[in-house]
Amino acid sequence: MNRFPLEKDAWYRDRDDRTKRIDGVSGFEDFSLGLIVNSQVESSYPIQVMTIITLNLLARWCRKLKVQMPPDTPSHLPYHQGQNLREILTKALSDIDPYGRFDFSDSKMGDCNQILVIGQPEGSEELTERGFVWIDGSGWVSGVGHGPPTMYLEPSQEDNPIGPAFASCLGVAEIFRQAIGLSPSRSKSAWYSLYDFSRIERQDQLKSQRYVSEFDFGRIHQVGCGAVASSLDFLISLTRWKAEVHLIDYDQVDVTNCNRSLSFSAYDAVARRDKVDACADVLESSKMRPIRFKGSYEDFIKEKRFLDFPPDFILCLANERNVWANIQHNLPPIVFHATTTLNWGVNFGRHIPKVEWCILCRFSKEIEHKFLPICGEVEINGGNNHEKPIQGVLPFLSTTAGVLILAEMAKMPLDNYPINDDFVEFSIRDLDAHFLATHRRAESGCICNEQSLDLYPKEVKCSKFWGLGANNKET
Repeated sequence: MNRFPLEKDAWYRDRDDRTKRIDGVSGFEDFSLGLIVNSQVESSYPIQVMTIITLNLLARWCRKLKVQMPPDTPSHLPYHQGQNLREILTKALSDIDPYGRFDFSDSKMGDCNQILVIGQPEGSEELTERGFVWIDGSGWVSGVGHGPPTMYLEPSQEDNPIGPAFASCLGVAEIFRQAIGLSPSRSKSAWYSLYDFSRIERQDQLKSQRYVSEFDFGRIHQVGCGAVASSLDFLISLTRWKAEVHLIDYDQVDVTNCNRSLSFSAYDAVARRDKVDACADVLESSKMRPIRFKGSYEDFIKEKRFLDFPPDFILCLANERNVWANIQHNLPPIVFHATTTLNWGVNFGRHIPKVEWCILCRFSKEIEHKFLPICGEVEINGGNNHEKPIQGVLPFLSTTAGVLILAEMAKMPLDNYPINDDFVEFSIRDLDAHFLATHRRAESGCICNEQSLDLYPKEVKCSKFWGLGANNKET
């Protein structure tokens, strides 16, 4: 590969700019981390998922990593079946940060600021003396903690990436807290189930629900290919699902995007690749069939693609150019949306037509054109009032939001869907967090409720999941 064209100082200045714009975030530049991967990584899909996502997220901000894992580990990930996992990771980290010091030589970790164990700790007596953080995940369940775990998660044989992916987000957030000098969490550990967005308190609750490994979602409109969307596409590539995915975005990758997206590499940024192309490359490695549209959703509708290629559901992962109104005013089927929020938080929202609040009513100020969701911790205005605000973004929040969408998608094939409330918030700031869920029925002042079912196009009424809302008959 050609020499990376940006000088080291320029690369880190621009790459870390959005991270450093958050008040109180500094000092992570010199933080070094050691990772110890459980030896079951050689045969365990969940441990491999945790390893690849954790390292991807860490390399977005941590410049010095030492990794201990078996050298000849065959990949069980769908898009790299049978290849050497350590070789895959070495190349991936180099593409994410060409100047990062990523050591897979199994050298000693005495000079590392902290140790992160992926999977159950092995031979933890020596580790306990110096202290460590662990993560574990399997099926729908995720855990994170300090010191030896007090509960044991039985590894699942399912190829469900949800619990492992969420565990990675939890662990990287906890490591980042330490890297910027925040005090440790009050709780020693935390376990969660993304099946029903609950916190797990006892060993007998560490069980996973059914997961459908192979499913065809039909046609998806993915509106936006930014940080949350591109991270979601990376997560989807770890599944065996099928769909025709229409990727809709007009923007290009730049260096400031590289601090938080699982899919964007440093080389994508310097080449100013279209985000649609970067996401399509990720999805093409799986059973998904990406269709690229380089333009806004407004352009997509003007070209009559909404009804020419009617969606079975829509992923609303953009907020520019009045996109929320464009989606709702075209009488969509099910819509999912997710954003990052204040206080290290993420949220996920679902709209089943005629049953739940649409996105315009959930964020009612948008109707008055006064509200724009913040994609990180803070919004910083430039000196010129006409300039677009520059936002601070934590490196792991976009992936966390993406996992919530992935979890919701995994529930759609289940007979008892929908399972959770239609709006969920979660703060990843410490280990004391609980999911906060709310439900608003469409009749409580929602625009969607004012639209007659007769207005919905036949193409939308024929969508794969329409029956979830069509049963709610008009009175």
